Amino acid sequence: MKVLIVGAGWTGATVANILNQNGVEVLVVEKENIVGGHSRSSTIKNVVWEPYGAHIFHTSNDKIAKFVNHHGMIREYEHKVITQIKIDQEEKYLSWPPQIEELKKLPNWNIIESEISDLPSKPIGENFVDYIVSMMGKTLYEMFIEGYSIKQWGENLHQLSSSFAPKRIELRSDGYTRLFRDKYEYFHPEGVTPIIQSLLSNIEINFTEELNIENISSYLTKFDHIVLTCPLDSFMGVETLKWRGIGLEPKYYDLEHESEVKTLNYVINYPSLDVPYVRTVETKHATGQKIKGTVVAKEYTGTPERHYPIVTTDNKYEKINDQLKSTISKELHQKVSFAGRLANYTYINQDQAISDGFHIAEKILNILK
Repeated sequence: MKVLIVGAGWTGATVANILNQNGVEVLVVEKENIVGGHSRSSTIKNVVWEPYGAHIFHTSNDKIAKFVNHHGMIREYEHKVITQIKIDQEEKYLSWPPQIEELKKLPNWNIIESEISDLPSKPIGENFVDYIVSMMGKTLYEMFIEGYSIKQWGENLHQLSSSFAPKRIELRSDGYTRLFRDKYEYFHPEGVTPIIQSLLSNIEINFTEELNIENISSYLTKFDHIVLTCPLDSFMGVETLKWRGIGLEPKYYDLEHESEVKTLNYVINYPSLDVPYVRTVETKHATGQKIKGTVVAKEYTGTPERHYPIVTTDNKYEKINDQLKSTISKELHQKVSFAGRLANYTYINQDQAISDGFHIAEKILNILK
């Protein structure tokens, strides 16, 4: 059996690795000249940075942890995020998610406390704004969420679904300042790229080739199964799905000392609309790299890249993506599987991308049986 995999991100690499380990012949086709997809890392003047934003590997799944450990993801890390807020024109840096004990020190705590005491026992609301306000109150929403979300998603926040809001938004009173609560958390000293390169070692890869419904025909007779991890509207030559893209503007700094950094934290959120970017990312905080330099990247939104799916209250784009899956399956005679965030039009973490890869690989191996 031969399997064609389109895309060399986490999901495509996971499928390829597992199939290869089970004796299945695999070809990976990647439109870029490097593996890693959205999670990949790179360097500027030998300083490791992340072209598509911060990517900390975290999971509570023992099988997935063991899988990435085997390929070199073993360095433990504790990821914390801080947010810059302005109160009476004074800049303050607070934990994200916000902590009650830190909020008590703010001059407007009496307003915040009053709003929190009036919150429902569980968050309510179908749209993003109503849900978050019911979670933390109007004042905290305006301080931490509103401006950041307008920059991230655009002005029409009431049209966004509340379904993705709980993933990384909460109000904490337990003193736990790490962003994630997973059992395992890692950051490789060189970022994600070496791990995915390890997954794809000894596997044939065609770089800088972008497949679509028109040019994939030459592969159909050569392969028994096709795995698509690419955006399906692009594959079909149409632009029917909407994404919110990000772009990072990196700046290199020479430093006097090898352990020196430029900013206060690996990731700093900037919810104020007075700041044009949503956050800064200084990967050196996470790598621990010993080098007399660093890279600070400002993260902007509104680029044409396909990074975040836009989840509306009516699930409009998920339905379009399902229609695309049906059309492609008919065109390719049911020889196709769809995997990963792009093909499934969904926001997922790295461990979820691997889990999806596990599932697709198992499905294909069962066909062999």
